Amino acid sequence: MGFIALIDADSLLYKVGFAIEEKTVLNEWEVEWGDEDGNAVEPVVEYTTDIEQCYSNFDQMVDNMLYTIDCDEALLVFSGKDNFRLDLPTPYKGNRDGNRKPTGYDEILQFALETYNSIVVDGYEADDYVVWAKTKYPDKYTLCAIDKDVIYQTVGTHYNYGKDEFIVTDADYALWYAYLQTLAGDATDGYKGVPGIGDVKARKILEPCKTEIEMWEATVEAYEAKGLGAEDAILTMQLANMHQLHDGEIVLWQPPVRPTSKEQTL
Repeated sequence: MGFIALIDADSLLYKVGFAIEEKTVLNEWEVEWGDEDGNAVEPVVEYTTDIEQCYSNFDQMVDNMLYTIDCDEALLVFSGKDNFRLDLPTPYKGNRDGNRKPTGYDEILQFALETYNSIVVDGYEADDYVVWAKTKYPDKYTLCAIDKDVIYQTVGTHYNYGKDEFIVTDADYALWYAYLQTLAGDATDGYKGVPGIGDVKARKILEPCKTEIEMWEATVEAYEAKGLGAEDAILTMQLANMHQLHDGEIVLWQPPVRPTSKEQTL
């Protein structure tokens, strides 16, 4: 394992914030009984938090992680502004529109930045950065994350701190998993794959494939069978693929090309 804990830390802010937050309905009586005419009344909600307890819980979560993976150092990575996937002409995380951040979110983030070795990345997600860093420096980091696309598209032994378990991903599986998501979509990130194809059918489609070319051709065939095209498959892969960050620059994924007969003989 690596000697620095590389933590995809966005979810820590939400986990800590929502765990400590308290909700109070200020007009509970009116909500229950309605107004003078008996009409329904929308609740007026107030959220409060114990920010010092949030800081303490955040510390505890990081300490537990370091103890579990036997690391003395950590690098916490947070997503900042902008995200290249939102500029693609296809929905991404639209299912999260309107979702609010927990009370104290900004304060917890500032605490983390001041307390730990941390960075905020702009233009892409913390997910992209940790995958890039672990891939480029495999012997330097132990990747700590909860998102499946991060853990299963990155080669190495990783710690899923949401489930308290270690996951081993090899190169073949990392490549295969990106195609699995391109076929099946990802409900968490709010994008669809091929209509009518879920995880089980996607696995069956990819099962006979031995090379990436074969995976890509099988994926396009599945899209075309539903009246879609290769361009739709490409866009979905650009949402799903976690290896598009290259030394600070996003290079959008492009499909593999079958070598010509001349190239095959060289």
